[in-house]
Amino acid sequence: MKKETIIAAGVFFCVGFLTGYVYHAQSSSSNSSAPESQTSVSGVSPQAQEQPSAFAAGTSDEAPEAQSRDPRLQALPPGHPSVDLDSTVKLFEDQAAARPGDPRPRLELANLLYDHKQFEQAVPWYQKALELDPRNLSARTDLGTCYFNLGRADEALREYRKSLEIDPRHQPTLYNMVLVNLEGTHNLAAARQAWEQLHGLNPQYPGLDRLKQNLETAESSRQ
Repeated sequence: MKKETIIAAGVFFCVGFLTGYVYHAQSSSSNSSAPESQTSVSGVSPQAQEQPSAFAAGTSDEAPEAQSRDPRLQALPPGHPSVDLDSTVKLFEDQAAARPGDPRPRLELANLLYDHKQFEQAVPWYQKALELDPRNLSARTDLGTCYFNLGRADEALREYRKSLEIDPRHQPTLYNMVLVNLEGTHNLAAARQAWEQLHGLNPQYPGLDRLKQNLETAESSRQ
């Protein structure tokens, strides 16, 4: 899923010891974890042209498959050994312990786990990041998406509502509101309302036409 939060991490090995250099760039262009929804499009761009976040991740016909390593971990220089997930998780855990007031390593770890579809493990790290940075819309939306992928649609919608309380025009959250109401709670009225709001903000939002088709199909089946 292309996600709003893009992390680039370079990890170098020297004299048999691992030293990590992790660079985090928070942007509004995309989040890169793979969605679980059948309707997923790649997601969590700037406000008016934002890509969907988290579970609402791209515009490809098929959801991107999970990569063998996190896409945020950039290619290592030639000759360096590969970096496994456990080593990177430990690196972020150590950074979080060393910087108790900094939400960044917690968010980086949550995103890493999310991108590897370890949603249950990602939840507490998103929660810890949000305790320190409660207005982080990307983290809030991605936490909601974790809940959805764990089959907890009501909790997902709760987080999306919190996000919209901060910014009612946050397009990735609105996109996910449509999708979770449509596929999770089957509240078609709420899904339609969120779709209309997002369409009013950005008619070209990636995946919006597909959601409309699915919504109309669901509405027709109830008539």
